[in-house]
Amino acid sequence: MPNHRVEGLTVPDAVANHVALELCNTRTGWDLDEPREYLVSYDVLAVWADEVGLLAAGEARSLRGEARSHPRAAAKALRAAVDLRDSWYDVCTAPWEQRAFPPHSLDALHRAVADATAASTLRPAGDGTVRFDGGDVRSAGLLLPVHRAALAAYDMLASGEVAHAGRCSGHGCGWTFFDPAHRRHWCIMAICGNRAKARAYAERRRSSA
Repeated sequence: MPNHRVEGLTVPDAVANHVALELCNTRTGWDLDEPREYLVSYDVLAVWADEVGLLAAGEARSLRGEARSHPRAAAKALRAAVDLRDSWYDVCTAPWEQRAFPPHSLDALHRAVADATAASTLRPAGDGTVRFDGGDVRSAGLLLPVHRAALAAYDMLASGEVAHAGRCSGHGCGWTFFDPAHRRHWCIMAICGNRAKARAYAERRRSSA
């Protein structure tokens, strides 16, 4: 899947058009026995969160320094990010799969949102609303990107936008994207779409042979 390097770290390209869904795309090959994991270190988590807009540049730098000083706490925060991602993927793909929201994953998301809210202050947003901010480097510490991601996921659920979450149909992908028109089939047409076309063409050739 498309990715790029930042300071020597590999992070996935942002293709979802919704920050909450970008979290799901930190893993690829959701339908495979051995999916590819991008969140392999706290450094990657902080850089990725900076890239998608969950963190400001100064916050990312501060958190990476804190992680180097407290590796055990950083590992725990990374685990929390992965657990949140997995629960959120289970929830946000439910409408696309025409199944009910899974209670155990909703409960896990609830706990993450409660923790994020507890660390938050209310901040005016640019659209005239006031929202929880997930805290800051001092109040949330290494969990800051997890808090911000949890609140983004909750906002998508509370607004009903989760009904427009699509999932790539490409084999070995499973990335999610925001699709209000419900016409999108691939995370990136030039990659997963073309692979599917090539696979279908090869199957037709084999059948005709």
